[in-house]
Amino acid sequence: MAVLRSRSRLVTFRLDPEEYTALRRVCISTGARSMSEFAREAVLTSVNAGNTVKSGLGGDLVTLTARLTELDKLLQSASGLIGRVLGGAVVEEPRAERRELGEAGF
Repeated sequence: MAVLRSRSRLVTFRLDPEEYTALRRVCISTGARSMSEFAREAVLTSVNAGNTVKSGLGGDLVTLTARLTELDKLLQSASGLIGRVLGGAVVEEPRAERRELGEAGF
């Protein structure tokens, strides 16, 4: 996507570590060039959806991704609790996913 006009306004917001990790994962999975690009598109999609009655597929996918990330966290937590109850087994995140996130440069 070519930048046709300069962007001179800056918007800053803070994330906790879990939110940042979730954002990183979504950026990687969607192939965004940067977190800024992804965040800009997500915010503008939300702003534009406010002008219409029904949000588009992009907004639905962002919502679905956020919900799946929440579900993944809950399942990992439940898995850890089950492992402790059944004898102290520790469930780790798959190595391939950790490597992918570490090499992405976000």
